[in-house]
Amino acid sequence: MSLLTSIRPSRLLAVACALAAVVAGSGCGAFDTPEARPCAWLDRGPDGTHETGPQTIVLVDRSPSARPDRTTPPGSRVPDWTSTVLAVRELAPPAWEGGTLSAAAFDGTRATVSWEVDRAFASPVKGNDTLKKDRRGERRHCLEERLRTLAAEAPSTGGTDVLGALAAADDQLGSRRGRRTIVVATDGLTNTGCADLRTAGFDGTAEIKEAVKRCRTEGELPDLTGTDVHLVGIGHAARGAVPSSPQIAWLTTFWSSLCDATGASSCEVTAAARVRPADKAPRSTKPEPEVTFPAVAERHSGRQTTIVLPGSVLFATDRAELSGSAQRVLDAAARRITDLHPVSVAVLGHTDSRGSEQSGRRLSLARAQAVRAALAQRGITVASARGYSDDRPRCTPEYHDGVPDHAAMACNRRVEIAVTVRG
Repeated sequence: MSLLTSIRPSRLLAVACALAAVVAGSGCGAFDTPEARPCAWLDRGPDGTHETGPQTIVLVDRSPSARPDRTTPPGSRVPDWTSTVLAVRELAPPAWEGGTLSAAAFDGTRATVSWEVDRAFASPVKGNDTLKKDRRGERRHCLEERLRTLAAEAPSTGGTDVLGALAAADDQLGSRRGRRTIVVATDGLTNTGCADLRTAGFDGTAEIKEAVKRCRTEGELPDLTGTDVHLVGIGHAARGAVPSSPQIAWLTTFWSSLCDATGASSCEVTAAARVRPADKAPRSTKPEPEVTFPAVAERHSGRQTTIVLPGSVLFATDRAELSGSAQRVLDAAARRITDLHPVSVAVLGHTDSRGSEQSGRRLSLARAQAVRAALAQRGITVASARGYSDDRPRCTPEYHDGVPDHAAMACNRRVEIAVTVRG
């Protein structure tokens, strides 16, 4: 019997290591090759010699609203945060080669952000074009697997704190030089701290300015000077109420304003999100205070109560025919009018400043008449219906240095029901 055949298999690797150490002086590390463990680089931190390379942070929302639960029917389309993040151009492997990569999931507090990938160094890829493509594809696959693990983590607490996650990212970046990038996949439905959206009206710029002021005063804005920030998937919750297009426009403006207030070099905020079918067996999650999207808002002045209905809730773009989703909203509006015991009711249509004044007036009048007819079907007598085009804006300005403010425009596209009561 030979020496090697007499050695038990469990001892064979140890013998091989010893032989490698004698021959090459390299120890068992010689067997820890990229081919054997292609994703091992994600678990290795920086060696301290790459202080000026790019730093990239990836944060994935694992809060209850961003995950399906028992109320989510199987097969429903829910956000795929991993695919959403990987679609960001700044997360292509060449963008973070020669620098460090960190990744974590977050929920309702800054304290629960735990770095699953902690400043992993990604060495520059060398070789011919084919080798580079294969190696980068391998790295992207490694990152994708790790991000899917993060997205599947159960939340540590029942809440969503996007500003807290950004503050944790700022801590992770530290004071090192080099390009700094933060990519966050989130529905943006924060319900903690200065940016709590549970009482938001989602239909004007005044409350956005107030939130920024409040966050600045309370010291909850991280200092992201010199950092490029990307927030993706805004408004795409996995459960709960679905925001209308104007409300999503408001929400993206909200986060753009907060991001700008951090001093970031650039802020790209988008509602774009990849989706996937919900799991057949929804995960159990912690309860979370729900952010709702009001379809009906009210203003009060003396004897008059004005019920404000967002245009997109009632109509398709540039149309005056009531949509299917409008019926529930009009049912609620009719009940509210009845409860007020009105003396008179008037319906007023408004548009934004796009298009001519004449076409805007014509469209807003047709919409007001459609609402008047729908209220009549519900037993509400409407004294008058008028169209005002864009001459009575609720939110101004609609443009900043030639750039449209979509939240302000959405706020101005509306139908108002003016209800006068007895004094």
